Amino acid sequence: MSHLNEKSVEALATASAKSQKATREALQLAFARLRHGNPRLVPKGTRISAAAVAQEAGVDRATLYRYHEPVLTEIRRHTESTSQEKLKESRSLNAKSEEKLREYRQLAQQAQEREEKLARINHRLNARVNELEKLLAVREDVISGLQRQLNQSK
Repeated sequence: MSHLNEKSVEALATASAKSQKATREALQLAFARLRHGNPRLVPKGTRISAAAVAQEAGVDRATLYRYHEPVLTEIRRHTESTSQEKLKESRSLNAKSEEKLREYRQLAQQAQEREEKLARINHRLNARVNELEKLLAVREDVISGLQRQLNQSK
């Protein structure tokens, strides 16, 4: 009977190894589909995570964590590299935004300086216009007085 038990144990071990190999392949294929944006079971655009890979593979998440550490390691490596890329991209965008902000502040300062300069010129011109209007009024008074004298002498 022990010979029969040994064969049963061996058969179970073989079946378990085949099952584990098939599950690992399903997880790796699911991970590849998610990376390439072609999932079959989860919605497109789903963020890659252990849970999403397990769901896409049709495997319980606990199975992934217990028996398939290499796949889990790949998922973690991918999410870390994706996070690093997003961080670099975000930092690059921040640097560009800060550069634009400095540029816009400089333009705003230049515009304000031009506005102040134009306001000073405008003030001087208004003062000159007032001066010339007063001078014109004086000349008109002189002309009117001369015309009256001319009319009286006739």
